[in-house]
Amino acid sequence: MAAAAAVQSPHGGTKVSWGGPPLAPNHGRNRQRLDLAAPDVAAEVERLLALGATELGDRDGGVELADPDRNEFSVSPGSRP
Repeated sequence: MAAAAAVQSPHGGTKVSWGGPPLAPNHGRNRQRLDLAAPDVAAEVERLLALGATELGDRDGGVELADPDRNEFSVSPGSRP
């Protein structure tokens, strides 16, 4: 049986969901991408790596990562309004 999860900000907005194994193969870059803004990019990247993310490289002043399911996302400098 496949597992599934979803997250949403307590302030509302877009809900992001994903499913568990078995994973479909990736065919190129993801069309849907998540860009996280963090005041301390290095600290946030370290936290995400500890949770299972994989660092893919630098991207436009931020860092590109992949979650354990190989979904790409980035962490860039910024703060929440």
